[in-house]
Amino acid sequence: MKTLILCDFDGTISIRDMGYVLLNRFSSGDWDAIDRAFVEGKIGSKEAYIRITKILKGNKEDVLRFIRDHSDIDPHFAVFHQYCRRQGIDVKIVSDGLDVYIETMLQIHRLADIPFYANRSRFLEEGGLEMSFPYSNGDCGLCGTCKKRLVEIHRGAYDRIIYAGNGVSDRCGAKASDFTFAKSALYRYCVEQDIVCHHFQHFGEILADLRKRIRGIIFDLDGTLIEAYEALYLGIEEAFRHFGRTMFPFQDYPKHVDVDLQATLSHFFSPGEVAEAIPIVRKKYEEVYLEKTRFLDGAKETVEALHAQGVVLAVASNKFGRFSRGALSHLGIAGYFKAALGAGDVPRNKPFPDMLNAALKEIDLPPQDVVFVGDTLTDIETGQEAGVDVYALPTGFHTKTDLSKRNPRRILRDLKELVHVTKDLFSIPKR
Repeated sequence: MKTLILCDFDGTISIRDMGYVLLNRFSSGDWDAIDRAFVEGKIGSKEAYIRITKILKGNKEDVLRFIRDHSDIDPHFAVFHQYCRRQGIDVKIVSDGLDVYIETMLQIHRLADIPFYANRSRFLEEGGLEMSFPYSNGDCGLCGTCKKRLVEIHRGAYDRIIYAGNGVSDRCGAKASDFTFAKSALYRYCVEQDIVCHHFQHFGEILADLRKRIRGIIFDLDGTLIEAYEALYLGIEEAFRHFGRTMFPFQDYPKHVDVDLQATLSHFFSPGEVAEAIPIVRKKYEEVYLEKTRFLDGAKETVEALHAQGVVLAVASNKFGRFSRGALSHLGIAGYFKAALGAGDVPRNKPFPDMLNAALKEIDLPPQDVVFVGDTLTDIETGQEAGVDVYALPTGFHTKTDLSKRNPRRILRDLKELVHVTKDLFSIPKR
């Protein structure tokens, strides 16, 4: 499969937004007003550049010296680029910045062989720059460089186009591409727009994904594979009854659930009462949990399909360990899991990494070959602490927007997406 990776430059390859830094340094007059109008969406980048050229100062020598002094790029980018060359993956730069600093910085870092598309600039004898926009889009005209147009230009020559970016100018490129690596504002946008993406902080993480082969998946249980909240609610209700208190309605349960049973009960009871309440809750829960436990949509089919593919499966849940294993057995899928760990099986529950570390040991796979699938902010924190990629699922109490704030590697649209991802990490299954 012939693959192209289109990379934004400012804030993606370059550590800082070099265009902003440069223009801020060499602009006089009301630069802030132009920038403010752009940030607020009142004008596009092309119009902003046109206005900025009227207030630019500085000669060629000063500008180039400034660029050389501020030429830091992502320290992982060169290694990423070398890997892509060895694998026959083309890398090109698409930028809404200026060719003058992109060309200079690529030369400094011995990356001048990378093709790039950007707004053009020419130094004037009297100082300042003249700009032109060879890659703008006449149908829109907002951006100096239309990244959607550049994706479309390359579409016929490649089987797959992957995009990497961070900001507003990358939105159209991300939409038009087959897969996106996103960070900062672009990541939030992709999540909101349901654009399948992986979060990244640096190109080392993109390189890890290019190399990744998912051999194992560790699942959270409640809210990820099964729904058993009614059973836990009935257990907590028993504790409320024991202490002579009025129980909150079931529809309010999401407001009160916490990382584990002890933390949940701590919202209502003193430490001494919590210690007394836990066995009461567990006793009632054990009486009802099997009949109150059901698969979430697509869970059984997904587990069966993954097992058939040879993917090693495990469970790591803050549900009491024997209840976790009991639920899997009751639902007829226990045999698909090489490990099933819960509260009481390790010294510390999630968000500490103990449970995931123990699961990794039991399934005998390194963290880079495994993903952890969960539905809570606690799950994301746990996976990140254990060094395992987290694929978050908005099937519990958190929305995809809530989950995105903790930067999981990927937010799944549904569980069945995993079946495609394990075959091809960058696939986008039809809904």
